[in-house]
Amino acid sequence: MLEIQFILIYASIMWLVIEIATMLFVATGLKKQIARYQVISMLTATGFTTDEASLIIDHPIRRRISAGVILFGYFSLAVMISSIATILSNDLQINWMLAGIGSLFVVFLALRSKWVHGFLADKFEHEMDEEYDLEDWPLKTALSLEEQDMVALVYIQEDSKYVGLPSEELIRKDADLHLLFIRRGDVILRKSIFDVELQAGDKVMIFGEKDHIKKEFGDMLSESGK
Repeated sequence: MLEIQFILIYASIMWLVIEIATMLFVATGLKKQIARYQVISMLTATGFTTDEASLIIDHPIRRRISAGVILFGYFSLAVMISSIATILSNDLQINWMLAGIGSLFVVFLALRSKWVHGFLADKFEHEMDEEYDLEDWPLKTALSLEEQDMVALVYIQEDSKYVGLPSEELIRKDADLHLLFIRRGDVILRKSIFDVELQAGDKVMIFGEKDHIKKEFGDMLSESGK
């Protein structure tokens, strides 16, 4: 019976930690589905190398939250092993674990409050404005992109029809797209960017409407931009 109680209590603690961390990530502007998956990945040390992980790694505040989650994951594993050993010796203090669940549940209920969520969102945004330079911000946040927008890296291959043409040919005049820069080897080209003649191997950073980018450059996007 003691073993079942321990499993239920431990599962409850993990669920509360996942939900609390998810809500903190959501307060920074991350989608809930992505946030929950990344939290589970951090706790279990699996899958955190997915492309979505860059949304956390590139964001200063999310990095701090993720550090806490990762540390908790390692700590909880040690606690679980220790508790299993204690169960075998019949000396497990269930009351202490119940107190821990109670504390986490109070935090969970507080974070579900719209007022608390709004307060955290404003606080995180203010901290980004005050403590971090613009170059430290995730590109999507810095450009204030909407959900239908995206930043993409267009790769100019050797057989591309754009080789030898000025970069302005990439963008139709009626298209809601913008060129940011061209990466040519280790060099970043920004000056008179529309007049730059494209070469094989160039990587062109653009941003604009997501559907249009994928339709127009679907087979030219680098892996990180798909």
